Amino acid sequence: MDITFRQINIDDFELCVAARKDAYFCSFGHYEGFDDFISGYRERVFDRLATSGWYYIHIFVDGQFAGQLEFRSFSPEQETGYVHLIYLKPKFRGSGLARKVQDYIVSTLSKADCLRAVLSVSRTNHRALTFYQRHGWEFVRKNPKHDETDFYQLWLRT
Repeated sequence: MDITFRQINIDDFELCVAARKDAYFCSFGHYEGFDDFISGYRERVFDRLATSGWYYIHIFVDGQFAGQLEFRSFSPEQETGYVHLIYLKPKFRGSGLARKVQDYIVSTLSKADCLRAVLSVSRTNHRALTFYQRHGWEFVRKNPKHDETDFYQLWLRT
């Protein structure tokens, strides 16, 4: 399996929207609210691609688009990165790729002097929750901004 992590090319924006749409459905089981969620997304991605500390990454396996990452090496909490999206296309789920994706995030954030990563995950996204719990992520608290999600953290160095 030849895995390539590449910064998103804005010309491939349709892949970004498709990834976000499927991830939204995986998280919540519906598309209700997706149009509001995606509003302004192109502009945010474009601005963030030009800003240090933001990572918008497409994942390719053997030349095929396999997924997308969105994360940053800063947050309101010191030495803490924030993961906005870990997405794998259905064909690549359960293949062992998710572990390699997590390793990529950990390596990138560690090089940026982060000691910890935080993410928010839907309580109904059982597949994601199972992966996170098996791979070192710990429950932190409920997300006060979203009734259906909780914060989890991963310590990057032990």
